[in-house]
Amino acid sequence: MKRRLLLGSATALIGVPLARADNRPASRRIGLLTIGSDLPMVLGPMAEMGIVPGRDVLVESKSAEGRPERLTGLAAELAALRPTLIVTSGPQATRAALAADPDAAVIALLGSAREGGLVAQLNRPGGRLTGVNFQGTPLNAKRLELLAELLPRGSRVLSLGDAGARTAEGDALLAAAAKRLGIVTQDTYVNSPAAIDAAFDKSASLRVRGVNVLGSPLLNTHRARIVTLAERAKLPTIFQWPRTAREGGLMGYGAGLETLYRMLAGQVVRVLQGARAGDLPIEQPSRFELVINLRTARSLGLTVPQALLLRADEVIG
Repeated sequence: MKRRLLLGSATALIGVPLARADNRPASRRIGLLTIGSDLPMVLGPMAEMGIVPGRDVLVESKSAEGRPERLTGLAAELAALRPTLIVTSGPQATRAALAADPDAAVIALLGSAREGGLVAQLNRPGGRLTGVNFQGTPLNAKRLELLAELLPRGSRVLSLGDAGARTAEGDALLAAAAKRLGIVTQDTYVNSPAAIDAAFDKSASLRVRGVNVLGSPLLNTHRARIVTLAERAKLPTIFQWPRTAREGGLMGYGAGLETLYRMLAGQVVRVLQGARAGDLPIEQPSRFELVINLRTARSLGLTVPQALLLRADEVIG
């Protein structure tokens, strides 16, 4: 059963401390730091693995609510609580946590852990960082390949990315994929909802034929807005998470969030049980899902090729 926690503000204490079996209250504290609201999904798998929030640890969750400029301040607030570890999502939150707290381990969900110098190698990251690498950078290029199957050769595609997650390696992989596919990309990197709106406004004059939403906690936070803008502009769009296709996007390709948060929970539990974060290999998912929403395709007046439908793990409508 999925556990959903609704955060009504940027700061929320999750779980009133419950009595332990020996009547001692939980004394260790962990922090959650994210741009969006999905990160508390890690708590359910943690409980299944024997670390129950409230009973075994106190959990302090801080969300920037889609505003990455708030992460530094929120990380400092977490560090003041002297947590044993901080769980993060995305490179910006991870860097903020590492900078704010010189002692806490950081368990991160990242699209490309080696980019930006966060770690030198996945099998032994060293320092205070470990987590899960969901291979966001190579999957951005794979998603462009899937989207290209719906478009005439030479079409222009909006590559919508997060300015705070942009890397030279990611740019190079997308450029190489676009050249191979005969696609022209309109690379646009944003840092706010207003910038997302502006990117879609500009795409009309550039005769964009599709949108590749690059992996990012920021863009995931605003995915409903992007789905609406894409529908309004009649643009086929592919997203980083399969669930977005279930929510009305045309296509989603990537690892399931439930799988990733279970992997992340395993890393958290190992550190709480005494492992050193830097000694734990950064894990990677091995299975990726393609979900296609035919109801959305029909609303766009789009025919999805049968060959693509046959490769999908799930077809909706």
